[in-house]
Amino acid sequence: MEKIECTSCKQEIPLVEPYVKFECPTCEEMIYRCEKCRTFAHIYNCKCGFTGP
Repeated sequence: MEKIECTSCKQEIPLVEPYVKFECPTCEEMIYRCEKCRTFAHIYNCKCGFTGP
């Protein structure tokens, strides 16, 4: 089974918990965010340098 890591906090996201995934608007790399980081609008950084809330 694939492990998913939150792009913001770097913690593993259990597949039974809510999370979101979307493509980076710059490079199309997949970004994963756990519910906690989304709720508190923690910053995330893509490998290409794109930053989001």
